[in-house]
Amino acid sequence: MSVRSVAVVGGGAFGVRHLAAYRSLGVPVRALVEPDAATRDRVATAYAVPHRYASVADLLAAERPGAASVCVPGPAHRAVAVDLLDAGVPVLVEKPLAATVDDAAAIVVAAERTGVLCQPGHILRHSAPHRALYEAVRAGRLGEVLAVSSRRDRPRTLSRLFPREHPALLTAVHDIDLALWYAGAPVVEVRAVTRTRPGPVSPVLVWAELRHANDVVSSIRNSYLLPEHATNHTSDLVEVYGTDGVAHVDLGHPTLLVQGEPTEAPDWLLSPADGGGALAAELRHFLGQIDGTEPAAVVPLADGLHVVRVAEAVVDSATSGGAVRRIPPSPPHVTGASADVST
Repeated sequence: MSVRSVAVVGGGAFGVRHLAAYRSLGVPVRALVEPDAATRDRVATAYAVPHRYASVADLLAAERPGAASVCVPGPAHRAVAVDLLDAGVPVLVEKPLAATVDDAAAIVVAAERTGVLCQPGHILRHSAPHRALYEAVRAGRLGEVLAVSSRRDRPRTLSRLFPREHPALLTAVHDIDLALWYAGAPVVEVRAVTRTRPGPVSPVLVWAELRHANDVVSSIRNSYLLPEHATNHTSDLVEVYGTDGVAHVDLGHPTLLVQGEPTEAPDWLLSPADGGGALAAELRHFLGQIDGTEPAAVVPLADGLHVVRVAEAVVDSATSGGAVRRIPPSPPHVTGASADVST
């Protein structure tokens, strides 16, 4: 890789995953931005990051990295990403692109104004089984796509860890993006309902139906209903129905299950502890986009914006008792749902 200086913004769980993934690629991270001093020192020391800053402003006053991963909470994505883009720093922004459509659109405007790369961090497009399904769909092995169905179950822990984040903008973002990718067309209509349980502020069950511009229909179900101490492995299923067949990716059973004290099911697919997996593939593609070795975007920036638009429509529909919400078509220059995979 020709990018020599990488920064990670955010020292929480996702920032640590990015640090491990860069290390697995042999790409040194030279700067960590994290406002909490104790977290900043602990994480930077663990990953041998030489430069440590409390803010993006401090980082940019001292140096301009060749690339940056934005791993802060969603509401902070706009400020961080726009400041980095304005400074000429290519960014990978963890999903969702932003917490609101207005914030996501502002990031898109900044990327277009500066001409600097902004890659939405939709990791499942870099997961080997999800990519294999995509390639089978695009090769026509299922015939014409009729429908996409996805289910994602998580422990109740998420309600405690993210008490004010709606599942549509936290976990369902993955499923909206997969629906967009496999259907090959933007979403034009949304209808959704949610359910709650005593205690959590946000819903614990989201059920959404999407209609795409090519009349493909998608069904999305997300829950935070597994027991609090359930083994937190990836319990996901996505299915694609076509005129000539059906295919699915089923991650409902862990690759490795250690039933001891405690029971563990390590992630060996998306962001394993050694830093490999789909996250490393995503970062490799990001760096390749910067140095020109990866000419086609796996996740067009327009798709990142569209996913936020759909997620916001899911929240609005559910809040309105399941009312249909229509999404106007985007201008041609910001519609990228049918872009080919190049990695």
